[in-house]
Amino acid sequence: MNICKHALLLGALLLGGCVSYSTGDLAPVGTWPPAASTAAAKPNAYLRSTALYQVNDGAAVAAAGAHADMWEKTISETYQQSGRFTQVSTQKGEADLYAESTLTNHEEFVTASAFITGFTLFLIPSTAKNTFTLQTVFKDKDGKEIGRVSKSESIRTWMQLVLIVGLPFQADTRDVVRELARSTLDEAVQRKLL
Repeated sequence: MNICKHALLLGALLLGGCVSYSTGDLAPVGTWPPAASTAAAKPNAYLRSTALYQVNDGAAVAAAGAHADMWEKTISETYQQSGRFTQVSTQKGEADLYAESTLTNHEEFVTASAFITGFTLFLIPSTAKNTFTLQTVFKDKDGKEIGRVSKSESIRTWMQLVLIVGLPFQADTRDVVRELARSTLDEAVQRKLL
């Protein structure tokens, strides 16, 4: 009898899953990479990225570790792939353009619902919403601000026992960050900030 209980408990834990999907708040970028620069020489850029994490109404704190590194790398790669710059550096130095990006991951959920979901081994579902906001300040080579661009996108996550089948279809946060960076650069080009 104990073996059946343990097998049932293990099965419930293994079948617990979640499904994440983008809510589609961010308008898609029409053309990527953006139209070619008309300037004779493309600028070189210094890119500084900061990642913040905020839970519900708490204070935003610096995000560190693998996720923060992955997001910084994704933003840097997007700038390099844009074709708008001769070089994109994340090392402080002389540059024609300075871009200071702050990515905030604001996670919102109801604590009681999350507890009930965990306590019932994912039998009773709950949901969480992560809103990613990328705010970028562009500055010229003298450090004077020439413009700001802010873009947001949300990911909704449902957690329930039967959602194990959805695990292969999880939204990848790198894709969200990449789209935010592309949309930021697209708007910066349209506004002639680059």
